[in-house]
Amino acid sequence: MRQYILEKVNNSPNFIKFNGIEIEIKDQLPKDFDLKAILKNIEKTIPSHFFKNLEKITIEDNKEFKERSISAIYSDNSFIISPKQKNANDLLDDIVHELAHHVETLFVKEIYSDDKIKNEFIKKRHELKFEIQAEGYWVEDYDFDNIKFDKSFDTFLYSRLGRNMISMVTAGIFIRPYAAISLREYFATGFEAYYLGKQNELEKISPMLYDKINDLSTNNK
Repeated sequence: MRQYILEKVNNSPNFIKFNGIEIEIKDQLPKDFDLKAILKNIEKTIPSHFFKNLEKITIEDNKEFKERSISAIYSDNSFIISPKQKNANDLLDDIVHELAHHVETLFVKEIYSDDKIKNEFIKKRHELKFEIQAEGYWVEDYDFDNIKFDKSFDTFLYSRLGRNMISMVTAGIFIRPYAAISLREYFATGFEAYYLGKQNELEKISPMLYDKINDLSTNNK
């Protein structure tokens, strides 16, 4: 009976197996989203050793998404993805981005111990500071050497500067504006770019980050 129940759960449309990982669909995605096809493409593109110890992915409308203006959360070898996605590409981006945070937990020493990514990130933060100052904004209230997420800095970028301005001042410095938020997001957005078709752009903008992700892809199998 126990085996029968397990088989029924595994065959349920609300549960999908992906690279040995359970995906629970608590809230449905838009009907035109082919989740299985998206997962299959991820499985083909991203090395299997990056999925080690990943326990579960849940599609769920979590209250934190609205509170924090985000669409995905990673915690304790699992992540939650919002079903409220604009299109399939946004869903793909979210899954790969949160997988990047999982990869951090697997290879934290390999990624950060030599400080190469950290130094590259801080240098870019100083370039960003110069660009923002050149646009006439006061920046002395913010620590551009801080590698951790800071709510006040995030608010400054996305509320005070706004999306159009932050896109302009980060162009050519960061692979996309969100990479400027913290060192962890710098890595995750780079990982996302590397596996979603922007390798050349990433190598040009963030060569140290590109090299690190490239090494992780081939040297830790």
